[in-house]
Amino acid sequence: MTNQKTCMRCGSKKMAAGKAQSSGRVYFRPDSVSFFSLQTADLAIKGFMCLDCGNIELVGDVKKARSLV
Repeated sequence: MTNQKTCMRCGSKKMAAGKAQSSGRVYFRPDSVSFFSLQTADLAIKGFMCLDCGNIELVGDVKKARSLV
């Protein structure tokens, strides 16, 4: 079984992996995180861009998110 990404917009298999970034990294922070958590609430975001239509898909760290909420 292959783990190749498919574009959700056009169905292309030409996907480039990367990450969302600004002057620093861009993170997602859930609203319902406990203040007393022993880890940071910042969840890294991975990205995939379709090289045919330009659609960008963002994917967060599900395992860490579940441990926070």
